[in-house]
Amino acid sequence: MLDDGLEVGALDEAPAAVLVVDLPSRQVVHVNDVAQQLAPGIGLPVDLDKWSDAAALRDPDGAQLSETDHPLSRVARSEPVAGQAVSAARRSAMGARRVPLWLVAMPMAGAPMLEQHALVVLLPLNDSRAASLRAGTTTPDDLPAVLPVVDDDVLVGRELRDRALSATALSFTVADALDPEQPLVWINPAFTASTGYEFDEAVGRNCRFLQGEDTDEFGPRRMREAIAQGVSTSVTLLNYRKDGTPFWNQVDLSPVRDLEGRIAHYVGIQTDVTLRVESELRTSHALESEREARADAEAARGRLSFLVEAVNRLSGTLDATECAERLLSLVVPYLADWALLLQVDAPLGDQGPSRMAGRHRHPHRQPEVDAYVEVLPDALRDGNLAELLLDGKEVRIIGDLDQPSSLRERAGYLQDLSLTELTRSLEGREAMLVALTGRSAVRDVLVLVRTGDRAAFDDEDVTMAVDLGRRAGLILENVALYRAQARIAEVLQHSLLPELPRIESVTAAARYVANQSGAEIGGDFYELLDLRDAGIGIAIGDVTGHDILSAAAMGHLKGLLRAAAYDNYARPAAVLEQVDHLMLGLGMPTIATAAFAHATRHGDGWRLTWTSAGHPPLLVRRPDGSAETLSITHNDVLLGLAESTRTQHEVLLPRGSTVLAYTDGLVERRREAMDEGLARLLVAVGEAPADVDGLCDHVLAVMGGSDRDDDIAVLAVTLE
Repeated sequence: MLDDGLEVGALDEAPAAVLVVDLPSRQVVHVNDVAQQLAPGIGLPVDLDKWSDAAALRDPDGAQLSETDHPLSRVARSEPVAGQAVSAARRSAMGARRVPLWLVAMPMAGAPMLEQHALVVLLPLNDSRAASLRAGTTTPDDLPAVLPVVDDDVLVGRELRDRALSATALSFTVADALDPEQPLVWINPAFTASTGYEFDEAVGRNCRFLQGEDTDEFGPRRMREAIAQGVSTSVTLLNYRKDGTPFWNQVDLSPVRDLEGRIAHYVGIQTDVTLRVESELRTSHALESEREARADAEAARGRLSFLVEAVNRLSGTLDATECAERLLSLVVPYLADWALLLQVDAPLGDQGPSRMAGRHRHPHRQPEVDAYVEVLPDALRDGNLAELLLDGKEVRIIGDLDQPSSLRERAGYLQDLSLTELTRSLEGREAMLVALTGRSAVRDVLVLVRTGDRAAFDDEDVTMAVDLGRRAGLILENVALYRAQARIAEVLQHSLLPELPRIESVTAAARYVANQSGAEIGGDFYELLDLRDAGIGIAIGDVTGHDILSAAAMGHLKGLLRAAAYDNYARPAAVLEQVDHLMLGLGMPTIATAAFAHATRHGDGWRLTWTSAGHPPLLVRRPDGSAETLSITHNDVLLGLAESTRTQHEVLLPRGSTVLAYTDGLVERRREAMDEGLARLLVAVGEAPADVDGLCDHVLAVMGGSDRDDDIAVLAVTLE
């Protein structure tokens, strides 16, 4: 504080104390507000030495100026003072210290009504600059500008501004405040040097002659407001020299009051700050460019994150309906207020969409989109969907959906233009049609619609939509291919695993469960043969592999086994021996496990004869509920390895016994011995319901856990 209650910020707004001295009388006759603050309570006119003492002005050695031949004494003798270091008292609640100032003074020769007066200006300096002035290492010409006394950490930043300013002497102007036009009445030579205007060319004119067409109105307006309020101000504005060259001018304007307290003059201190402003503009432009680059990078990261999220979510399902719903939930509301997905079953087909879905950002308006989806297929013209809507492009934008003027464009793909009323009711204003491109063709079309509450689609939106369309198109095509493969597998499964025949005195049930990889069919098979009066044949087998090729090999093997069984049913071992012979003779590159059993009537019960080619043992549940495995003395080698003589086994079973045949997927688990799985299966069979369907379902529920990695085939046959 300069005085109690006066903040240093006052000096920052008016960075100089200004005095007008009457030279003949050595009296201060005009002062500005800052000068009054330096010497509070002193009325005008006042002797120059008395004012100096009131302001506690001292030279660098600490002596009072009124007692020295230092600069104010020279002012009184009409001598100009180019610049001298002085100091003033700074008093505050924290104590008192000296404030370094730079004193400039010059007689105002030739100024109307101020011919015998001198202008004295006290400019604030930071302490380090004042010390260099005292040491003689800095001259007035080295001073680019002056700054108010503030804390040292602020001064460090402001020193950069000092260095950027012009090194010429300061320009001073005095304007007549009593004249409504406020013309200049005096300028110093530095003003002429910096602007090119001579004394006679500038005096008598308002300083606005320095302004030009590109001068921002903000600066002059701020000056006019300060003048109207009678306060000091500091503005930086674009001015022009006499030769037309522009420069940035910092103007510190202070009102100077006369003996009656009226504002008599305005003193302006002008500094060419072109270098500083241009540096700041370059910095500002660099920062703006950096902000734009950062914004672009953020936008790019946002797009990438969206696309990654889209791929992850769309790839997480093989269900076509679920995939469509996920795609719509991604684009609404991120890219659209409501959206439609139009899909066809075959690429480049000459038919309309076979599946449609829609989504609105507001759940309560979803029924309106559903109604739109319901009527759209009938409203579309006949023809290829993609060609009809996209006209061979990846993206197409249709605007003015809410205006009748767009009906002509819509007539190209709509045969029922009444659909436009639904579009208006949904407040659709602009639509983007996006091709969902597969590997070779456009299969589906995504329609993104924005309402009037949202900005129109821009280039960023188009880029995002095209990228999404390419990725989503491939994923949707994969889903369609999976569905097609699943249908093929389903048909193959029904053909290879047909319904069991109805046989007198026999009740049978079968189950097939695909492995956890999702394939619908593999190499597991079962067979129940009606041999008429010769009894029945029971077959179970497992071809290596878990794919369509394995299923095809299994179908071939089943045919061989059926043919061999009809010729050799009485000897199960002979059945598998003939299958071996045929496989090797036909060159079938197939390896399989299998078991074949033959059951015939024997008295009041049944005789069961069987053989095994490396297959898990058959199980029997007797009428009393007890269960056992049908043991064998020798488990022969797998089918397809070599022709060999096979062994067979026989057991007599009472009526009501149930034979259970199964593949190894039911009992084999990682990190578990087969015997453990067989033991669990025996318990499950003993606890199962009496009927064959209940038996199959029970053992699958108990044994077919999620930790398996193989197909399961189960065949249960009750001999009544």
